[in-house]
Amino acid sequence: MRKKIRLSLIIPTYNCALYLDETLNSVLCQMLDDCELIVVDDGSTDDTPGLLKAYEKKRDGLRVSLRNHEGVSKTRNAGIDLAEGEWISFMDCDDTLKKDFFRKALPLLDDETELYVFSFEKVELSDDEEIVAPLTVEDRIYESVSDFADSYVRTRHLLVYSSCNKFYKKDRINRYGIRFRDDLAFGEDRLFNYDYLMHCGRVRTQSLGMFRYMQRNPDSASNRSFPDYFNTIMMLHQAKMNCFLSLSKGTTGSEKRAFSGYDLATEVERMIDRFEKHPDEKEENLPRINDLLFEVPDDTSGRYDILIVLGSRNCGYRIEKAYETAAQDPDTVFVVSGGNTHKDGDRTEAEFMTEYLHSRGIEKSRILIEEQAENTYRNLELSTQVIEKAMLDGRIRTREDKLRIGIVTAGFHVRRTRKMVKMLSWYDDKDIVFISSYGSSTGPDNWYDNPMGRNIVLGEIAKYTTLSE
Repeated sequence: MRKKIRLSLIIPTYNCALYLDETLNSVLCQMLDDCELIVVDDGSTDDTPGLLKAYEKKRDGLRVSLRNHEGVSKTRNAGIDLAEGEWISFMDCDDTLKKDFFRKALPLLDDETELYVFSFEKVELSDDEEIVAPLTVEDRIYESVSDFADSYVRTRHLLVYSSCNKFYKKDRINRYGIRFRDDLAFGEDRLFNYDYLMHCGRVRTQSLGMFRYMQRNPDSASNRSFPDYFNTIMMLHQAKMNCFLSLSKGTTGSEKRAFSGYDLATEVERMIDRFEKHPDEKEENLPRINDLLFEVPDDTSGRYDILIVLGSRNCGYRIEKAYETAAQDPDTVFVVSGGNTHKDGDRTEAEFMTEYLHSRGIEKSRILIEEQAENTYRNLELSTQVIEKAMLDGRIRTREDKLRIGIVTAGFHVRRTRKMVKMLSWYDDKDIVFISSYGSSTGPDNWYDNPMGRNIVLGEIAKYTTLSE
């Protein structure tokens, strides 16, 4: 009688002869009778196929399949088709299974749970030195996938990306036709997990470490350059949102928007982290990232009745842009708005901008001061009150059919500011022009290249997404 297999561990291999002994021995030394190891080779051109066949002859519980080179997704899918276990798991050919993992993990399996998520270690190898970073989840049972999604939306850390730290139910994979997409250069494991979660029930996370993720393969995603990287990342981000925002039933709209903004900002930061190693990706993707962050500028030519200058801790470049735009038009009135402390620590934002204009010869009659606002929405809201009073006093006059108002803010801030203006009905019948200004570290050509600029601009992604409709 054929023995029942509880777990099938699938390892796809491709030109990994240098690591194969270490990887296979870490598994085979602890194989249990109700486990099987399936190794599917993706048309390796080194010694991998010969080594695998030699292992297969010597070891029970190991099955080897040699295939033509078709990519890791088709290779994993072939392993799924071969698997006879109740549960399926995966491991990469250059990683190693943690000692005694099978003995500790298999007693945890039960019939009610449909997904197990284990901890693992990320290991960087440099000059024969190991730098180990534990990636962990707590021991917890989520009675429904909705509970799991709620937790992930709130914590943003449940190790959902990898397919190599999870146990999947084989019958569920087959019932819903869940397979790895073979038309992607990377990210196929994320999509596999999102697809599985959409058909999942009870989820269990475990602090037990499953494997050591060894960062040493020259063909790994971090070491390769990918065409169309931006669009792939945007697709993966959207797939993640479609999965978790639909599954999450216990989180608020605000929590979901914060999750979406955080995830998008994180993905963009990962993209720019690759620029130094992959300059071709920078050339292709930086313009696309900038299109996401910086709106196409409005036509700022012509005369303005009013310029509203939005304060910030470092608002020097904003008031410089305002002065450059309208200093020579004696009928333009400046509204300087901001009650927070300027970076010099002595003045409010509005006081700093007022003194700047005074020092350059702008008469006091052309400056309206609003120094209560502590955020952009209040800047825009309270500025309307200052403007209305000045119009009653005759300090502002309209030169056309309706007031032409320029709003001066940071270039990366225009998208969110435009959204807030639409939330304030006072601006509806005005001719609004957004005037972009750029600081020394927040321009389209340099924001990504220094920590301060990166932090400010990426933070704006999260703020824009979090802003309530």
